[in-house]
Amino acid sequence: MSADARQLWTELLRLESPWAVSRYETNAALKRYDVWVEFEVRRAWFGLSRRTSSPVEQASWRHVNFGDWQTHVHVTLPKGADLSRYGWAGDRDLPLSKGLSTQVFGLLRAGCSLQTVCDALNVPMSEVWRFRFFIDSGRWASEDQAMDATAPQAPKAAANGALPGADDPVWLSILEGRLQLEIRALGLKLLMTRLRSQLDVIVDPEVRQLKAGEFYRYFLKNRHLLAHELEQIKAA
Repeated sequence: MSADARQLWTELLRLESPWAVSRYETNAALKRYDVWVEFEVRRAWFGLSRRTSSPVEQASWRHVNFGDWQTHVHVTLPKGADLSRYGWAGDRDLPLSKGLSTQVFGLLRAGCSLQTVCDALNVPMSEVWRFRFFIDSGRWASEDQAMDATAPQAPKAAANGALPGADDPVWLSILEGRLQLEIRALGLKLLMTRLRSQLDVIVDPEVRQLKAGEFYRYFLKNRHLLAHELEQIKAA
């Protein structure tokens, strides 16, 4: 592999020492890049590098697209190495890198359907479902955890009697039990039971807000059936 190609992929993946690109392949028919990344140990003399002699393991992730081409990263890493700070790597139980997972999460939080996410990012439905399961089981954390969504927040009243917006804290307040509603609609009761059970294991504030967004969209879609519940929210 030429030095220029190595430098290009180093910059595209934003690799940092001691991680280095060892080789790459392109498949024009599939519009796919495969890039191999290894852990290199720098020698004291002459600044030369060598591969680590420690026990290693292999891992692969689908990374963010470059144009309409898929990118797959294959990593040789020391056993037990922590890759959590790198966007080109991901959870060992997920097929998606942290960078691509963040894109999927952003579309889901915006209210996109699973099929829309698949079409927009060219990701198989099976992998989106798998990521969604990770979210629902509290096993995925977003980049930004600065906001503490578990802290009590006063719900905002809806302007002019309208449905509160998707980002209004009232939705999370209801799911967390800080605002109690008398619920008559069976479908809403079932939804709340499912979302609350998921919140029991979700600590990441961004993921909790995603669940609140799901709750809001249910009200938005079924507002004509939820007059009794909506009146209580507007009066809160």
